[in-house]
Amino acid sequence: MKPRFILISLTSCTGCISTLMSLDIFPQFLERTRIIYFPFISDAKDIKECEIALVEGCVSEETQIILLRKVRRHAKKVFALGTCACFGGILSLSNSKIAEPLSNYIEVDGIIPGCPPPSKLFGNSVIRLVENKDITLSEKNMCANCPIWEKMEINFQINITKINPNPEEISLNEENSECFLKKGILCLGPITRDGCEHKCIKMGLPCEGCMGPVSKDFTSNVINFLSLIELSQELKDYTGIFYRFSKPKMKR
Repeated sequence: MKPRFILISLTSCTGCISTLMSLDIFPQFLERTRIIYFPFISDAKDIKECEIALVEGCVSEETQIILLRKVRRHAKKVFALGTCACFGGILSLSNSKIAEPLSNYIEVDGIIPGCPPPSKLFGNSVIRLVENKDITLSEKNMCANCPIWEKMEINFQINITKINPNPEEISLNEENSECFLKKGILCLGPITRDGCEHKCIKMGLPCEGCMGPVSKDFTSNVINFLSLIELSQELKDYTGIFYRFSKPKMKR
């Protein structure tokens, strides 16, 4: 029997769902599953019993909590899809909106991180779910396989003055032979989960951390890492570094 799927969006840019629909394996996904609730392509209005629920987006409204808990009651397994659902996402930078991960309100059976999730990881994860297999995520950080890490001296006592390189400084992977940290540019690769194939780094940009931490709380990882390096006063005053994709989990 085909596994029944629910695909739902909370507060998001819908980039994760759009990425799913653009995957080469999406037609195969449709053939091998029974989609019982997916507002993007279906008029179904009722959330019914299912094997898997994929939920993208963060929780930012009270009505979403009710919907999320309804999904949890009807789904055997719920997976957080994308950085917003996994950690809170970019809305965490807002001073007026709440941005919380699904796990603050329901039990989550697994995550597919990324903003959006990288295609290879996303496709493999979807197929594994269809086949009733566990999702496997890397337990290494970005630096473990970084194409420019070997050029970095193991010494973080350097002055970090920028979040991104200036436009004229951006160079593609073939031309980029020096670690961003060594050049005084903040890169969160040391505390970010591997698995995105280093797409930003290969395009000449440092890691911003959208894949989330390998373990523990996102913000605590950032704080611990920043304690090892010397930030310029301008960056010390920029609290967005700490809340780029998540805020500390609040006790309830």
